[in-house]
Amino acid sequence: MRATESGTLASMATTFEPSATRPPDPDHRGRGTSRSTGDGAPASAPPPGGAGGSIPAGKVLAVALIGLLLGALLNADSLVEQAERKPFGWPRDVSLAIWEPLATVSHALALDRPRIWLDDALGRADDDLGTELVFPPATGSPATGTAPGAATDAASPTGTAPGSDGEGGAATDGSGADDPAPAPTPTTVPAPELRTPSAAEPLRLWVGGDSMSQVFGESLVRVAADTGVVETTLDYRISTGLTRPDYFNWPAHLATELERLDPEAVVIMFGANDAQGIVTAAGDVHQPLEAGWIAEYRRRVAGTMDLLRDDDRVVWWVGQPIMRSGGFSERMAGLNRIYAEEAATRPWIRFVDTFPMFSGPSGGYEAFLPGVDGTVQDLRQGDGIHLSRAGGDLLAEAVLDDVETEAGITG
Repeated sequence: MRATESGTLASMATTFEPSATRPPDPDHRGRGTSRSTGDGAPASAPPPGGAGGSIPAGKVLAVALIGLLLGALLNADSLVEQAERKPFGWPRDVSLAIWEPLATVSHALALDRPRIWLDDALGRADDDLGTELVFPPATGSPATGTAPGAATDAASPTGTAPGSDGEGGAATDGSGADDPAPAPTPTTVPAPELRTPSAAEPLRLWVGGDSMSQVFGESLVRVAADTGVVETTLDYRISTGLTRPDYFNWPAHLATELERLDPEAVVIMFGANDAQGIVTAAGDVHQPLEAGWIAEYRRRVAGTMDLLRDDDRVVWWVGQPIMRSGGFSERMAGLNRIYAEEAATRPWIRFVDTFPMFSGPSGGYEAFLPGVDGTVQDLRQGDGIHLSRAGGDLLAEAVLDDVETEAGITG
């Protein structure tokens, strides 16, 4: 019994105390650490470097830190992108202060190249769209001839034209005489009409936007294909919108895609990611639904609507649905008002109000509502924001009905 206890104690000592710091006890030689063969020779001996061949904790920590640093250097650009997605504020500033210098080192050592090569091989390379927002000249409203959504000159807070005296709008010609400013010429923009497509020449439909357009867009692609006369392209980008061109520049991307695909009908949906800080061209930061924020966001919405215009193109701008969170829903309602107001001045834009479609009988948020077939279904995902497949189908059917009516598609 005593021999067994001694062997157990010796084994515990061998397990928890490296031999480099505690020499083996001669009295315990051969107990609990090795067994003898028939000729008296030991069958095995402890590996060198201590009991069990353990590696010092300091070396393990050093190897782990080196591995993390190498991984960060190889993936530095992605870390910067993730930091840039964060809302404007000190957490974003701290993240960028950490990762941007690391990205600089990664570029200098060419450690970013493997990630670029891999993205190229997998077809995941992002286009360099830049951050500049470029919009076409604003088209006049048919009613007034004014430029809808046009920004007021920064040096003219009263809205008077640059060069005017600010006291009644009279402009000088440099000779000292005041000449009345010419009245703006009203610009009439004709409403576009879609052609009636055929199987041989299907209607070119583009649908896209932020993550809210994913499920809805997939549903629209499917039901549009069932017509046999509509050919659809789906292009959604998660965590994007009009607020943060530093993350993804939708106007620049749209300009490229419109030229490449020349769609006759466009269905677009933004807003779910846009209720965050916005930066003006002057570098001013405004928070959601502040006066400065509304003015800048309205400018971007108006510019994007003008960018989408073509003589034979109709655009369906889909509003955000009611949300489960009351505060978030209120912000989305504020964005919908901007969309509806700007669409009202542009005959090529059709605003789709989704609030009534996804609201309950009392006007509040309801997840379970009648679907396409009239049976009650769960129309929302668990986050209370995105649409479920049934919700996407319901919205897709409503939008396609409008497209079919405009294009004269029957049957």
